[in-house]
Amino acid sequence: MILSELKLGQEGRIEAFSEKCPVKIKRRLLDLGFITGTKVRLVRKSILSKVVLLELRGYVLSLQKKIANYVILGGKNG
Repeated sequence: MILSELKLGQEGRIEAFSEKCPVKIKRRLLDLGFITGTKVRLVRKSILSKVVLLELRGYVLSLQKKIANYVILGGKNG
């Protein structure tokens, strides 16, 4: 499953990054705490679903959907 496909309140664990993910974006996501095994939960989507609000590692951040498409999740519940 891809991070941008989560529904409100669902969560999953980060498994990997897409092979198409540019190195600069991957490095920035790692800096923000998007590390393998980290639990992430979808808090909210923008009206046009171009931005997602995520909770991980005790904080909430917004991420563009096109960047969230690079994050691959495993295990979900909701």
